[in-house]
Amino acid sequence: MISLKSKFSRNVITLLTGTALAQAIPLALSPILTRIYSPSDFGILAIYMSITALGTAVVSLKYDLAIIIPEKDEDSANITVLSIVIAFFVSIVLLIVVFLFNDQIAKFMVDEKSDSKVLSSWLYFIPLSILLMGVFNAISFWFNRKEYYKRMAASKVMNTAGMTGTQIGFGSLGFSPVGLLLGFILGRVSSVLYLLGKFRMDKDNAFSMVTKDRMKTLSSRYKRFPYYTLPAEFTNVISNQLPVFLIGKYFGGVVLGNYSLMERVLSAPITLLGRSILDVFKQRASEDYIHFGNCREIYVKTFRTLVLLSIGPTVLLFTLSPFIFETIFGPEWTQAGDYARIFSILFFFKFTASPLSYMFHIAEKQHFDMFWQIGLLIFAIISFVVGIANNSIMVALICFVGSYSAMYILNLFLTYSFAKGDFKS
Repeated sequence: MISLKSKFSRNVITLLTGTALAQAIPLALSPILTRIYSPSDFGILAIYMSITALGTAVVSLKYDLAIIIPEKDEDSANITVLSIVIAFFVSIVLLIVVFLFNDQIAKFMVDEKSDSKVLSSWLYFIPLSILLMGVFNAISFWFNRKEYYKRMAASKVMNTAGMTGTQIGFGSLGFSPVGLLLGFILGRVSSVLYLLGKFRMDKDNAFSMVTKDRMKTLSSRYKRFPYYTLPAEFTNVISNQLPVFLIGKYFGGVVLGNYSLMERVLSAPITLLGRSILDVFKQRASEDYIHFGNCREIYVKTFRTLVLLSIGPTVLLFTLSPFIFETIFGPEWTQAGDYARIFSILFFFKFTASPLSYMFHIAEKQHFDMFWQIGLLIFAIISFVVGIANNSIMVALICFVGSYSAMYILNLFLTYSFAKGDFKS
């Protein structure tokens, strides 16, 4: 049993409370958004967010994941600054790419019947969104290391409150679909400004020891992150976002809009619970692994918690999702409920395995993760090739869910082995 008085449980509850509020805001207001914006509007936003996700995966070359690992705070401070500096340079490069290939990217991302002009104008904001995510992630990992969980929780509330409020406000004034974009950007701006304000207040002495030479040394020490974690996570993002790109290209904006709503609703519990548990798990697991050579105890405790939390929502989604989506979001979104029923199976395995997958980083077995991610990408491609060949989005989604569920079972087997100290170099 997990004691609510333990430090682990208190930290989970702190992040869970903040993240719950952060996720409750957009979910509670989604019925308003789905009646202001059309499925095709959400389809455009889905493509924008997917491109942003690809850029975010490379923005800091994954050095931000190493912030929590060093024993000394000054080393973590150097990696934090290194991550932010890299994010600025990567964002500038991406801005140049957008200016040079704007029209080509927009036309490639949508089907021939869609108007690519809206997406083309949105692309110029992608480097800004990616930079904001790079800064946000770096500071969040530093706060995670220092166990500033209240600040992390508050930043999530700032993001979703700013995003949803802006989207409703501009949508009500008739600014559709651009209101969705403005909300997405302004929400992230507000959360980054909040973290930066708290960051400056600390004046941590560790940052007075940040030097160019030390950053260079640490970039070499943790080179496994750009060498192995970067391609692995980039592959993972491609795998996860591939449905968005292929649905938008081959099945149209309305289908993509329904898919994106389904994905948004099902991702909320993973974000709400899974990421909050991850933030605490990686801090405790990292400490145990450094001092004892394994972290099996906290791994098993976390696994049991995740399984218990995921069973109820999985059953509910599988049995009632079509009715739930039509009732809450309106008749235009019935398809989203059909997709949710299929994805409820994948939800269970992804929710359980995702937080525990940080073991790849703790055990410095990123090369295992890279091969696993490549497997995901291969299965994603095969699934949609089959669906497109049969001209059926349902066939594509069923193949996708089945193959991904099997891969997450493999993921759990690997991470548990690492948590026990197996394969330790």
